[in-house]
Amino acid sequence: MKKLSLILLSLACIFSTATMDAAKAKKSKTAKADKAFNSGKYAPAADLYKKAYAKIKDKTVKAEAAYKAAECYTKMSNAAEALNWYEKSVKSNGKNADAVLKYAQALKNNGRYDEAVAQFNAFKALEPGDERGNNGVTSSETAQQWKDKPTKYKVDNVAALNTKYFDFAVGVSNLDKNTLYFTSSRAEATGNKNDAWYGEKFYDIFKSTIDNNGKWSIPTSMSDVINTEASEGAMTFDAKGNVMYFTRCKKSDVKGQEGQCKIYKSTFDGTKWGEPELLPFNSDNYTCGQPSLSDDGTTLYFASDMPGGLGGKDIWMSKNENGSWTTPVNLSTINTTGDEMFPYIAANGKLYFASNGHPGMGGLDIFTATMENGTWGTVTNLKYPINSSYDDFGLMFNTATTGYLTSNRAGGQGEDDIYSFVVPPANFAVYGRVYDTDTKDPISGATVELFGSDGTRLSVKTQDAGTYRYELKPDVDYKISASFTGYLTQFKEVSTKGLDESKDFEKNFDFPLKSTAKPIALPEIYYDFDKFSLRPESKSSMDGLIKVLDDNPTITIKLTAHTDYRGTDQYNNVLSNKRAESAYKYLLSKGVDKARLSWEGRGKKDPLEVPNNEEYPPFKRGDVLTEQFIKGLATEELKDKANQYNRRTAFTVLSTDYVPKKKK
Repeated sequence: MKKLSLILLSLACIFSTATMDAAKAKKSKTAKADKAFNSGKYAPAADLYKKAYAKIKDKTVKAEAAYKAAECYTKMSNAAEALNWYEKSVKSNGKNADAVLKYAQALKNNGRYDEAVAQFNAFKALEPGDERGNNGVTSSETAQQWKDKPTKYKVDNVAALNTKYFDFAVGVSNLDKNTLYFTSSRAEATGNKNDAWYGEKFYDIFKSTIDNNGKWSIPTSMSDVINTEASEGAMTFDAKGNVMYFTRCKKSDVKGQEGQCKIYKSTFDGTKWGEPELLPFNSDNYTCGQPSLSDDGTTLYFASDMPGGLGGKDIWMSKNENGSWTTPVNLSTINTTGDEMFPYIAANGKLYFASNGHPGMGGLDIFTATMENGTWGTVTNLKYPINSSYDDFGLMFNTATTGYLTSNRAGGQGEDDIYSFVVPPANFAVYGRVYDTDTKDPISGATVELFGSDGTRLSVKTQDAGTYRYELKPDVDYKISASFTGYLTQFKEVSTKGLDESKDFEKNFDFPLKSTAKPIALPEIYYDFDKFSLRPESKSSMDGLIKVLDDNPTITIKLTAHTDYRGTDQYNNVLSNKRAESAYKYLLSKGVDKARLSWEGRGKKDPLEVPNNEEYPPFKRGDVLTEQFIKGLATEELKDKANQYNRRTAFTVLSTDYVPKKKK
């Protein structure tokens, strides 16, 4: 969870029924603390609960006070203290399932994954039907794996910008890309009062500029037109940099009620920022904040708990049509029953956001989603070290490979710190070998060509071992072909689009080429008994032949159909002719030029000579499935299999000089 209403956007206090009942029963012990908690004054409430804990003798009531102190620290994003007090609560009363679950989550949020697994299992024993136990075990184990095998991102604390207070939610304006805007509760923030949620100053937007030597200027507050005694922060800029959308969270005028956060717009006239304007979809009944504007200025993404959402805070989207913002739409395909916040729409069209609802490493994790057929989907965790067991959020890019994020992970300077990150250039390669399908011998000197969607066209010859290798560029679709005289050309496809991490493509990128010196059998061409029309499952094999013809546009072929040895010559000749003709007609129906095709029924004249050991088990390369060979087999099962192999459809390459017709 995140700090203040600016970050939490006014999260409600949630307790289990058992917790509420216990609180009512022992109200006198923690009455002042409960009142502070229910008013959102978590810093003083935590102190009051701790004092009550020290005085209480009853273990159940003591556990309740510790639990509530832990809840305060959770609200204040103090993971270490939250863990300490959840642990005290469970030690006093290990039968409270809600406390055990929170203890397990706190262990996970502090990166103590093995201990977290043990406590999630303890929760499962108390609540066997609750999936949060199984999910907690799985996500903790996965988080440890991610930490053990980090991605290649480089993440560093921007020490010059951080304080012991909250520093978070970075933005960059194109008016000056060397200037960083961010949110902070440091002592220089506007106003003389502290926020009771954390006991720190209300948030302001600050800015700092980095010089050519990499040195940051002393952060300064934006104008008092933007910063007020309320909390301001979490901003975004339009493409020109002179329009800013930001979050402002005011205290409610009604005593005892929490104020709502709202999104404002301010325009820079060349010398100063103008009076902020409230966007139309804001309301006093729900909160909106953390805006991110698309590069073209037409779409605003933001976080809100407005009606119609899926969980606590969801990501919503509004379109700017003819100067007016449309009714927000919930991004339901990426939102969960948890919290999704801090959306950021990158220049490459990817959406980044923070969530505690999707499986993660602990606290808020940063995720990315891609648009697919007009819908956001394929949510991906950015893993370690972008994410940690603590709260990680507010990711944004200032170049294609560098950017900033916020985290309260261990080793920082304050409550939340700003971190920079670098995306190391991803390296991609494809490699494999070219060999004869039947003999498995490597084909040296084969031509392997690479065709890229960016216009790339490269060609190499295979080595003695039949091997090839190509380096690939990011965000490119490729086709690869392998060819050699006397063999059918083969194509494969590979793409680096959407890949952020280095990858070598090797599996499935070998090229087993078929020699044209002998007829080539088509697998899985089936006919019903005593029938000649193609069965539906045979058509996929025929479609494979069409691909061969497309990949080898200068060849002409003869289709041949064969039968087994049973039956008369006349019967088998007639049947095989009809079967060959049906295959021929199927190819014509799919648009294959008849000038490339001929057909013949061979009856039982040409028993199969097994070309390799893989396609015709248990027979071996060189076996000829003659009548005599088949009758000598040991079992009826083997005889049936041999006869089935003989009932085949094959093709022979007749020429390689066909000139394709131009398409009209």
